[in-house]
Amino acid sequence: MRLFLFLVLSCFFTAACGSDKNSEVEVTASALDGRWELREARRDNVKTESLDGLYFDFQPGGVLYTNLMGEEQEGTYAFDDEEIVTGGVEPALTYEVESLDAGELVLRSSLQGFLFQFRLRRAGTDAPL
Repeated sequence: MRLFLFLVLSCFFTAACGSDKNSEVEVTASALDGRWELREARRDNVKTESLDGLYFDFQPGGVLYTNLMGEEQEGTYAFDDEEIVTGGVEPALTYEVESLDAGELVLRSSLQGFLFQFRLRRAGTDAPL
């Protein structure tokens, strides 16, 4: 009986320690390095074309280039857990990393009460969305 109870409790502890969706995203600053170009943007889950041409260029040492407001800006970024925090650019935002693989990066952020999702492709890759 004790062995059975031990096995049941072990299963519960193992399940409780499992990872959720966000912790499955294993992102490092070096995995972000490079230029990422917008393939699709959504504002409050509705596709928008107002951000066409958007890019983020993450450089080593926390340097960021982006044209988020239409003109190229140089700023900084820091990676903290599953978030990218930008500074020195307008607007400075915090982005949640939803997913990252070799060719695609999906970010979410809020601005002025709107939820934005950015689906980006690493420059130079031709993988379909």
